[in-house]
Amino acid sequence: MRFPRPGCWYRFTSADWQFIRDALALTQREKESLVSLLDDPDTVRMILDHPKLFEALLVSRQAAFLSPELFFYVTVRHTLKRVGVDDLEVADYIAVVCADFGLPATAEQNLPERKLESLYSIDYITALESAGSHERFFIHVQCANQFLVLTSLYPDFLRRRAARRGAPDLEFYEQVVVSHLEAAGKHALAEEFALDDTLAHVAQSFPPARRAMNHTVREYLSLGA
Repeated sequence: MRFPRPGCWYRFTSADWQFIRDALALTQREKESLVSLLDDPDTVRMILDHPKLFEALLVSRQAAFLSPELFFYVTVRHTLKRVGVDDLEVADYIAVVCADFGLPATAEQNLPERKLESLYSIDYITALESAGSHERFFIHVQCANQFLVLTSLYPDFLRRRAARRGAPDLEFYEQVVVSHLEAAGKHALAEEFALDDTLAHVAQSFPPARRAMNHTVREYLSLGA
């Protein structure tokens, strides 16, 4: 399985850094000053919080050529701060998961089913029943991540599916995310991976974060589902 590795900025491309410089610096001197600040991870986090970056992502034609990591980190961070979820690790975790699962690779691959392992939470429960101790941790994380993407980025897909097939509603899957994040955060491997606090914080913050992401997707983004 793909495992979320926090730190979106460590995965930025050269095009991402160029976009950041162009969005935030108007003159050559400002760009040179900004470049010197990008070597400090703490400063990078502050720079990425600049509201101009989110605005630039929405209007720039270059946005299509940026990495999913930059796109989702700026989008998620802006969205969560707007509703008072200011924990950087929460935004980073959600952004990493969305970058790995959330965007279709091509216009023909725009259905969530093609990006996700299973649309049925019962499949994960069944897998947990026969899993070993270590494997249970990864199943919890996988399940949480799958439905984190669906509930955050594709709420209308879930609503249509519930209406057509009598499937569980959006709020049900929100609780699936929370419960599996909580279970993963309490597992011994979470501490070993230094993710116990992060998983707990994401679980606690997820309901308002999910609703805020739904608003951002509806108002600003088009993800093809």
